[in-house]
Amino acid sequence: MSDRTKKNFSFKKSNVKTFLFFLVFTSILWLLIQFSKNYTQEVEVGITYVNIPEDRIFNEESDQTLRMTLNGNGFRLMNHHWKQPALEFNVDDAASSREDQYYFHVNKESSILKNKLDFKGRILELQKDSLRLKLDVSLEKMIPVTAREDIQYAAGYGSDKGLVVVPDSVKVSGPSKIIDTLNTIFTELLTLEDLNQDYVADISIEKTNLASNIEVSPGVVEANILVSKFTEGHQKIPITVSNVPEGVTIKIFPKDVSIVYRVGLDSYNEISERDFQVVADYAKVSEDSSFLTLELIARPKAVHDVRLQDKQIQFVVVK
Repeated sequence: MSDRTKKNFSFKKSNVKTFLFFLVFTSILWLLIQFSKNYTQEVEVGITYVNIPEDRIFNEESDQTLRMTLNGNGFRLMNHHWKQPALEFNVDDAASSREDQYYFHVNKESSILKNKLDFKGRILELQKDSLRLKLDVSLEKMIPVTAREDIQYAAGYGSDKGLVVVPDSVKVSGPSKIIDTLNTIFTELLTLEDLNQDYVADISIEKTNLASNIEVSPGVVEANILVSKFTEGHQKIPITVSNVPEGVTIKIFPKDVSIVYRVGLDSYNEISERDFQVVADYAKVSEDSSFLTLELIARPKAVHDVRLQDKQIQFVVVK
């Protein structure tokens, strides 16, 4: 490269550096001028409350935000533009209270409000001049757990006790008006197919239908299923006729009914006809009917899928 070419290249490079320097300098100067100007901006301020009594719980109907119009230079507003400012109120400082509702006065001219906001400009307008905190009575109690299940056992298998959850109750806390309406807490649906062995797993409490301010502890329970070989059992059970009017005698045909059921092999020999009771209620007979409907009113816990071979029997009134 010739000396003349080197000088031209060096001169052009120097001009570019000078141009970039003045570009950056003027840009910074322009930004400083713009940020030093006054602007008016509407912001939404988050509201938090502290020192809430231990026997009370926050109600979502409380004021949780406050819109206001601020005026100040760009530097002062920049902080409130990038993140939502927050105001904190102490329950003990409430201007008034009644029936678990607390009220806090806010004044745009108040230096206390500006200090809470950490804002040095002017507050031109407030959405409201009073904030309401609503509290609910907090209640805690144990509520039984109901397992939601869709369990299909493999052929020849079953479970005497079915799905058992541990613990069988959980601690639920929240507003008393909601807790008092809860009679049971459900688990998420457990779906199993062709189950042929013991099953143990954690299953979560279903919280979708619970209010957001309801807490459940523990949030997970243990699901247990003891699986065993099952077989089919048969018994012939004598039929009892109930509610026969005084002075009326009836005869039934037949006098007993066969039942079929499924039972675990380990419980098969423990089942007898004495564990079952089948009743025909004479008070439920239809007029001019000669049939009585059979009802199974007692059965052992160990049997499943009990079926009466006959649903009705004939009867005659003996005069």
